[in-house]
Amino acid sequence: MAGSMLEVRHLRLVRAIAEEGGPTRAAARLHLTQSAVSHQLAELEGRLGVALFTRVRRQLKLTPAGTRLVEAARELLADLGRIERELQTAGARKREVLRIATECFTSYHWLPAVIATLADEVPHVEVRIASEATREPLSALLRGTIELALVSSPVRDRELVATPLFDDEWTVIMAPSHPIAAGPFVTAAELGAQTLFAHDAPRSDVERLRELLKVERAAMPKTVHVPFTDALVELVKAGLGVAVVSRWATAPWEARGEIVARRFTRAGFTETWSAVYRHDAATRLPLARFAELVLAQKLAYKPVRRAHARGAPR
Repeated sequence: MAGSMLEVRHLRLVRAIAEEGGPTRAAARLHLTQSAVSHQLAELEGRLGVALFTRVRRQLKLTPAGTRLVEAARELLADLGRIERELQTAGARKREVLRIATECFTSYHWLPAVIATLADEVPHVEVRIASEATREPLSALLRGTIELALVSSPVRDRELVATPLFDDEWTVIMAPSHPIAAGPFVTAAELGAQTLFAHDAPRSDVERLRELLKVERAAMPKTVHVPFTDALVELVKAGLGVAVVSRWATAPWEARGEIVARRFTRAGFTETWSAVYRHDAATRLPLARFAELVLAQKLAYKPVRRAHARGAPR
């Protein structure tokens, strides 16, 4: 019962009477009639069983109990007002959009888990994929059309922050039954004899591949451009050709055994993936946290090491 005696309206009532010097001016402050103020005060004193004010020469003076209650009322009402303002600010917080893009040879299998975590941590931020920026993500960052890019290209512009995430390697993916799946790696000559599915992107992984093949004195394979990683993998699974991709891009398919991935050339070809964003965007968006979550998802995928077609270990 004691816990229900005092209400917020009672705290506002005794504070107003004490600060205004009587029920008349307190009534105006509280937008009540004088009789309503007097009635509520009498009700409160009846609940508490103690007088809060005493009349001295037509004025109401605080009793010791009243003084204690007014002091508490001021403190509690100040705290309540602060909490209300904080909640209103949080509820009215401006929604922010985090537009992301990845360079070619990547996919978004890691994105749902990242979005789910961010939704709990920063619910005012909405993540969107800007697929139109895939061709030139760094240029899109500088133009301000996206806020974050995942790239393996070098970053030289001082307006951009590049956070290295992980090292990866180019792999040749193919159907498990493909003839060149038998070896631990794919030679340049073997690749040159294949149909190669590749992303159509000006970042020019195809040109980098061309240079590698030139060094090995191997022919450039017949190249078919495919704009989406999912479509590229489906074509590879069907045995219609191979693709050269970053390993993490197709990790889920490899883990499920739907494709196999072989190192390209004996020495291999490694690259570093980074999360890149502008300095000014980092002040309003959780870009570093986004990068952390991407790395965590990448590390969660551990492709199953299977014996290849002829039984030799990889």
